[in-house]
Amino acid sequence: MKQNLSEKLIIQKLELQQAGSLTDQELLLMILKSFSNLPDAKQRVVDFFEQHIDLRQLKFFVPADWQQWLGSPLAARQGNLLCEFAERLAKRPKMILGQVIGSCQLGNQLVDEFGLYQQEILIVLLLDTKNQVMARKILFKGTLDAATVHPREIFNYALHYPTARIIVAHNHPSGDPTPSTNDLRLTKRLEQCGQLLGIALLDHLIIGSNEYLSLREQEALK
Repeated sequence: MKQNLSEKLIIQKLELQQAGSLTDQELLLMILKSFSNLPDAKQRVVDFFEQHIDLRQLKFFVPADWQQWLGSPLAARQGNLLCEFAERLAKRPKMILGQVIGSCQLGNQLVDEFGLYQQEILIVLLLDTKNQVMARKILFKGTLDAATVHPREIFNYALHYPTARIIVAHNHPSGDPTPSTNDLRLTKRLEQCGQLLGIALLDHLIIGSNEYLSLREQEALK
């Protein structure tokens, strides 16, 4: 199916964070435009969709197919690598809270990752309605207190996804996961803000050198 491919309109969609609204043709065009030494990307897109049903056909391309379609050996290698990258992302298993991981498993996993960190960090995990972890990010580093950790940054991050609930975790470089007054105060603020936004705070984990503490298990969360 032929389509008017306007790069200006495509860029506008990207600037408005509307990449999900791009058609297959628009998406393929912008990917090819980023390839090195590839002339006439628009014509390459037209050629592809004249011969193939949709983008999934790229999965079955062998190096000779890439070379024939794109012409440039470098672009062919880039296309092949891009498909391999997408294939690995699609196969990567999802973390599922309560099924693949629970509080104990998650806490122990974070102890393994961050228990020996000498710098204090705060991690936010975003969960959907089925408690699947959609994203995870370190939002703060350094001395964490009420002045440096603000719920605004945490929930601003959460609102970029269809987030139903969040888990917050931070480490204690001292190795002792006993919650401080600031930890409890932050937990209460996050819980209250989450209630206003409809995004529940499922747990706040404190990571020590060899163990973790769940404020949900300690009944610091309602």
